[in-house]
Parts: sequence; structure tokens; C-alpha cells
Amino acid sequence: MDKLKFYLAFFLLITFSYSTFAQRLPHSEKYVAPLTCDLLITGGTVVTMDADRRVIEDGAVAIKDGKIIRVGRRAVVTKNLTAKRTINAAGKAVIPGLINTHTHAAMSLFRGISDDLDLNEWLTKYIFPAEGKNVTEQFVRAGTRLGLAEMIRGGTTTYCDMYYFEDAVADESKKAGVRGVLGETIIDFPVADNKNNAEAMAYTERYLKKWANDPLIVPAIARTHRTRFRLTI
Repeated sequence: MDKLKFYLAFFLLITFSYSTFAQRLPHSEKYVAPLTCDLLITGGTVVTMDADRRVIEDGAVAIKDGKIIRVGRRAVVTKNLTAKRTINAAGKAVIPGLINTHTHAAMSLFRGISDDLDLNEWLTKYIFPAEGKNVTEQFVRAGTRLGLAEMIRGGTTTYCDMYYFEDAVADESKKAGVRGVLGETIIDFPVADNKNNAEAMAYTERYLKKWANDPLIVPAIARTHRTRFRLTI
């Protein structure tokens, strides 16, 4: 009976010690099973932005099927790991993708058309006339591609957009692999993609249904509203 108690106590002690040790390990250090990843970013300073706001020197990030599967110290993340592609990030910071919360990506083609004006004057004298003459689906696609290229180059991987032909904006975003919350404009006067409210509602309904379950695109409705302050751009 004494032997049984001894072995039981020994077993409980070992079990408790192991579980306590495991709980104190950094999250990434628990991953030891052999894995293959699509992309391994290694050697950089990883700014996790997790709940503990960890910053990991000589860190690594492993990605598979578009999802991060390991984050932590390089020596731990790379253990039993085979990568199809590796990026050496030594001397660099590895951060989560940035989010741009207010864009009209296609309007990158109107850049520099006029500056230092009251918003209403800028819109009514310059932008609305320019849109009336130039904005087509092809224009929106070209401007969106330019905007997306600039976002990707600057580290932005998610953006919120409002403009016309948002179905085309969604298509270009999907091709670029950039996440977007993309609002189709519903406005009170004829615009490039809709001549009246009935057309606008029909277009928007088709757009919302088409992209409703997409993993990258969140379709939305963007309505006009009045501001209560004076804005100069």
C-alpha cells in the first residue's frame, strides 16, 4: 500500500511539473511536430502585436495556406520545419500588415488635379467634372491597380474603400491578394456607374450577393453624408 501511494505521488508530481513547465513556455515553443510551410520569414525582429505585445529578436514567422502557423524565436519556429520558400529578414522588422481605413483607390489617377481648396470647391469645380469625363470601369480598374501597388509597397494589406464600380475594385483586390472592405457608392445624382437610384440599388444588390462569402472581400454600402466642419485639402 505504501509503495502504491509512493508511485501515485511520484506520478502526480511529474505530471504537475510537466504541465506547469509547458504552460510557461512561449506559445510558439510548443510546436515541435514536423511541418512543411509555404513561406518562412526568419532572422528579423518580430513585432507580434499579440495580447502580450511581444517583440521577438531573431524571430521567425511560418506561413502555410495563407495563414500564420508559427511565430516565435527562430531556433524554435524552425525546429522540424521545412519551408518551400525562405526570406532572410535579418536587420529588418517583421510586423503585421497595416490597415488603411479610408481610401478611394481609383482616385490615385486624379492625384495633383488641384490642391489647397475648400472640400466643396474641390469637389464641385474639379473632381466631379473630371469624374464625369473620365470615370469608367476601365479607369477604376487602372486606378485601383495603381493604388494597390502603392499599398503593398508600403506594407498595407487591408483597406477600406468607397467609390464607383466597386465590383471591379473587389476583383482587382482579389487578384492582388489584398483584403478590402469595399463600399459601393449610393448617391443622389447620376454618376459613372449608375444613372438613377433604381440602377444604383440593383447594381449594389448584385455586388453584395456576389462577394458575400469571399475570404478577402467584405462588400459594403457607402452612402453620402454631410460634415459639420470645414475641411481644406
